[in-house]
Amino acid sequence: MAYLIDSDILIDISRETPQAIEYVDSLPSEWMISQVTAMELIVGARDKRELADLDVFLAAQLITPLSERIGTRAYELLKCYSKSHGLHVFDSLIAATAIEEGLTLVTRNKKHFHMIDGLSVEFPGY
Repeated sequence: MAYLIDSDILIDISRETPQAIEYVDSLPSEWMISQVTAMELIVGARDKRELADLDVFLAAQLITPLSERIGTRAYELLKCYSKSHGLHVFDSLIAATAIEEGLTLVTRNKKHFHMIDGLSVEFPGY
């Protein structure tokens, strides 16, 4: 099964956190990024230079686009988990992408993902 890497892991990699780099390098199959994660990274860029570097990085990645199926699943996830667990829109779209595309989500964000039925998720221990 392929992996969907969340923004928190990619931020750790961009900060050259050795454990994050080792973890992603050790994944047994390909990995990709949700279109939502790419947008989160763009919003988080500190300046135009960082945005340009990020653009080069993102151009080299497999980015899973949003679809009607993903939007519908995210809507259902929000109805189930937004009030009970504080699930946010972006996180619902990322979880829906993993579920709909048959990917394992790799994230350190246990709070927003641990309770989602049907989501394959790995929480790196670094």
